[in-house]
Parts: sequence; C-alpha cells; structure tokens
Amino acid sequence: MHNTQYYDCIIHTEIKNKEHIKGPVVDLRLIHFYTDNSVDELPYYWYEICLGNLSIGKISLRLGYNDITMVNGHVGYEIDEAYRGHNYGYYALELIKSLAMDHGFRYLIATATIDNFQSQKIIMRAGGKLIYSEYEVPKSHILYVLGKPKMNIYEITLG
Repeated sequence: MHNTQYYDCIIHTEIKNKEHIKGPVVDLRLIHFYTDNSVDELPYYWYEICLGNLSIGKISLRLGYNDITMVNGHVGYEIDEAYRGHNYGYYALELIKSLAMDHGFRYLIATATIDNFQSQKIIMRAGGKLIYSEYEVPKSHILYVLGKPKMNIYEITLG
C-alpha cells in the first residue's frame, strides 16, 4: 500500500464534456456531478450505466481522499439484478478508470463487502490488488449499521 497522498487526485472539480462516455460494451451517461457530498465530503460523478438506450445500473467516482475512502472507495457501482452476470460492472469500471486518469489519479481504492464475491471478481479483473482483507468498518458508518462490519479493500493502479 502507498502513502495516502497517492490516493488523491490533482483535479477536484468536474471535467467538462464528460456527460457521455462511450465504451465498447456499455456507455455512461452523467446523472449529476455533486460538489457537496454530505456522506464523505468529496465531490463525485454519478453516472447511469447504459446498454444501448437501456439503463442497467449506476456508477460513481469520488474525487479526492479522506478517512472514509477506505470504506467507501473512490468507485461505487451497482448493476440491476436482471443484468448481473454479464461483466457490465467490469466494463463500466474500465470507463471510470479513464475518467479517473483525466483527474490525475494514479491509484484508485475500490471496496467490496466480504460476502460480495461477484464485485470482488470484477475489481480484480479490472486490475485490483487486495491491500486489506476484512478491514473493520467504523461503528458509526452506515455499512456497519446495515450489518456489513468488514470490507475487502483493493488498489487499482492506473495508466
């Protein structure tokens, strides 16, 4: 694991002309860019993952680094249940990696609950290396309250 300064980005504001990111399998359509995030105080992009014109999930990229990043990660994604099992999360994550590099990230933190084997597989396929196994979620965090007291934390090297 690197010093935490390596997990921050250079540009902490929205990059213009990123409303639509086209990929070979899925596309990302910007829902909103949030400058004020009450959960972890980091600005973030929130995209719809699209298969053609059909929305099949969501993905976000948080800009910056703070203590909560180790639980939330820089990237968060979900695929609607009917579309799981087709690697759409992986393809969306690959598109987000490109956006992260545009912001000056060299590394991304991605997290998965210890029982979410599909997400762990997607993160590892995207180049993630496990840096913390069963990281203890702070008792004040919503994931802990929801019965997810431990996370696996991965580092994805960009570029």
